[in-house]
Amino acid sequence: MARAIFEHAPAAMLVVDRMGKIHHVNSAAEQLFGYTKETLVGEPIEILVPRDIRQRHERLRMDFMSHARSRPMAEGRRLTARKRDGTDVLVDIALSPISLEISETAVLVSILENPARERAEVAELFVNELTHRARNMFAIIGAISRQIAKNTASVADFQASLEQRLRCLSISYQVFEKEKWKAALINDLVRSQISFVVRQDTPQIEIAGPDVRLQPAPAEYLALAIHELATNAVKHGALTVPTGKVYIHWSVDEAAKLFQFHWAERNGPPVAPSERQGFGSVILKSIVPAACGGTADLAFTPIGMSWNLNAPSSILSHPE
Repeated sequence: MARAIFEHAPAAMLVVDRMGKIHHVNSAAEQLFGYTKETLVGEPIEILVPRDIRQRHERLRMDFMSHARSRPMAEGRRLTARKRDGTDVLVDIALSPISLEISETAVLVSILENPARERAEVAELFVNELTHRARNMFAIIGAISRQIAKNTASVADFQASLEQRLRCLSISYQVFEKEKWKAALINDLVRSQISFVVRQDTPQIEIAGPDVRLQPAPAEYLALAIHELATNAVKHGALTVPTGKVYIHWSVDEAAKLFQFHWAERNGPPVAPSERQGFGSVILKSIVPAACGGTADLAFTPIGMSWNLNAPSSILSHPE
């Protein structure tokens, strides 16, 4: 009767001797961990423990067996178990001392998967990330509004300039959404910002660079720079004439640990730096390079305007 209850219990159950060897496994444990009973019987219980904590688990197991009593395992703490496919699962575990046929003390291990706790932890991470993103967004908006106020002469100009930059941020957030707010594909970021002012498929624009991602904070600021450059190209630069070309390239120098972004205009009308430094120049020369921890060069030459950003490759985001 007891064996039938053990076998058909809805919770995963294992019988483990004082040396940690598995003696019995029920069907629910097979389903939870992906092992057959034949595979698990005779193996140490640590086969179901994440590799990085197995030694610690062995010590805790021996301590428990020396003073065995029925209790939850690590009550209130986060427990994980390792499946056969190498994935970890959050679990709740109860321990109950029993006697095997040879009267040796053993422990009945009852294991329940805990998706509710996992969902709660995911929700907590989401709320924390959302809070961080909101604070960062307000900081950026505050910095933008202060700089615009310094460089505009009227309320109407301030409002128009601020609305333009807020639209830029809104579009960049759609790029972050695709990457679950963890990063931004630079190719998507570039195309999202030039779409404000020009068709993405125009032969006047050449876009090239490796398939890399930026962390959200530097990506937000780079989006502002790209938007300024594209707006200027349409109003005053290479995209004001049919023969004009814009080259948008980026690269990563692994040896130098350097990320480089280049915007260059060619075959447009003659260009010269403005006598008055507007908000766009402040973004390109100061705000963006500072936010990326690097340097930038804005140049006006007879062959066209260019902007080059050099930043540490640590601003890149690597897939987990």
